[in-house]
Amino acid sequence: MRNNFSSLLTLSAVVLMAACGEETVTRARVPKEAAPAAEAHGPGDGHDHGDHAGHDHAAAPGLKWTLASGWKETPGTGMRLATWTPPGGLKTEGTVVSLPGDSGGELANANRWRGQIGLPPTDEAGLAAARTKLSTKAGPVSVYDFTSEGASKTRLIAAVVKTGDTTWFFKLMGDAPATESARPGFLAAIKSLTP
Repeated sequence: MRNNFSSLLTLSAVVLMAACGEETVTRARVPKEAAPAAEAHGPGDGHDHGDHAGHDHAAAPGLKWTLASGWKETPGTGMRLATWTPPGGLKTEGTVVSLPGDSGGELANANRWRGQIGLPPTDEAGLAAARTKLSTKAGPVSVYDFTSEGASKTRLIAAVVKTGDTTWFFKLMGDAPATESARPGFLAAIKSLTP
């Protein structure tokens, strides 16, 4: 009986040791799922968008907008959902990005934008002074306008709107005079935002 018990104990130890062997971890890169198809006339729908005046655009799922006459939209890459190009070959460009949550908050984002054009960080008071508000059907939009210092000035205009648990960032950035010329068309697209 003792031999059977000893054999059973030895067999159990062997089974447990085999079951408790070293685990291996395998990593693999899996492509992201494709985003749902954009609504008609949205980025990436396979249509040549050319002059977009009067056409609604959207990075599905999300907001819709209408670009001013002569503006062109192309699908974005990476985090960028779309790129807006003003007419006339101006040296400035609009971008559209949406991120979950508040993406660091207004002050952190404003200071990141300021850093992109060589400006020092600001504080809450400076942020409030730089902010204007627009009303849209998508909700209130905070607009920030910064211009770099020095001989060759860069201007950055950013519009931020929060919808549900997503924050949308619309940014126009480039040569200061070109960005000034494109500003009305950019703000017209922002004012057209709808859910």
